Amino acid sequence: MRLKQIELENFRSAIKEQISFGDGVNLLYGSNAAGKTNVLEAIYFFARGRSFRGGRDADLTRFGEKGFSLGIEYEKNTRIETLGYRYYDGARQRTHNGVKIGVKEAIGSFCAVLFCPDHLAIIKRTPAERREFLNVALSQLSGEYIAALTKHKKLLENRNALLKSEEAFDPSLMESYNEEFAAVNAKLCVMRREYVARLEESMVKTVADISGGRESVKLFYKSDIPAELSRENEIKQRYERLLSESLTREQAAKMTLYGIQRDDLEFFVNEKEARQFASQGQQRSIALALKIGEGEILSAEKGEEPVYLLDDVLGELDEERKAYILSRTGGRQFIVTACEKSDYDSLIGVKKIRVEKGRYYEEN
Repeated sequence: MRLKQIELENFRSAIKEQISFGDGVNLLYGSNAAGKTNVLEAIYFFARGRSFRGGRDADLTRFGEKGFSLGIEYEKNTRIETLGYRYYDGARQRTHNGVKIGVKEAIGSFCAVLFCPDHLAIIKRTPAERREFLNVALSQLSGEYIAALTKHKKLLENRNALLKSEEAFDPSLMESYNEEFAAVNAKLCVMRREYVARLEESMVKTVADISGGRESVKLFYKSDIPAELSRENEIKQRYERLLSESLTREQAAKMTLYGIQRDDLEFFVNEKEARQFASQGQQRSIALALKIGEGEILSAEKGEEPVYLLDDVLGELDEERKAYILSRTGGRQFIVTACEKSDYDSLIGVKKIRVEKGRYYEEN
């Protein structure tokens, strides 16, 4: 997969810009707040379906304007395709090759892996952020996962609302919710576990390569469901039992106490729990391996490499890990940001784009 170009209109600091990209490494460089990350945000918008920096669409709109538009042209399986997004005065429109589509159809059409400074601390950050990593990664792979996740969110909202309604509580309605909620949790649990198993396989090799064999890594999916329960039906039955037995406690808490919305990822380095014992260097090796694994799985499933987006990451890494990333650029498209272009002087054929106050200037 290759990104050919992107168009931005009234997005963040850009008024109307068109940026073209080459097949190898593309470097966006300039001072802080010049607009470098805005480009990665706009590109990843088409992989994730929304901004990775948070905020409403109105917050992404250039000051004083009523909306913005984004468009990309990319090569996929030797074909040129386009995706577009337009937000204006509260209304949204997505297009694929000029045809209107919904967000579920859009996600997975264009695939990208984002690596930003926040990811370097993913071990130490919150379970919600690690779940978000899984949700974003799996959504690019599977429309079935997106549909199940959407259903889970709605059922969780309905179930929590019923738990809060003391006087209007309906036991038969709760029983119906429990059956549906258990089923969708079981489906998502199985899909996440299968993904984590593949991810661990990739991460083991990457961490060993980075450390010269000095470090080993293990990855576990932490859930209410014991690991020995692996079939979707038996996981569903366990969820049904948990939900039924915990009803009194849930009513007291006024919230759902079981489900994939509470699950987490656990990392171990050299048999020790990484969250507590990993050094900063080990944490960064894990984060790097996590994103490389995401890319390798995408490549295996889609039959071609995703686009790699690196937001000012090299400046946060030591020389060993920096060299490892740069060694993997061959045959892949990288779009990276940096304050100084010297970080990439060792690479031949880097396309350099200077960024100044929301403007983008291609260098010869």
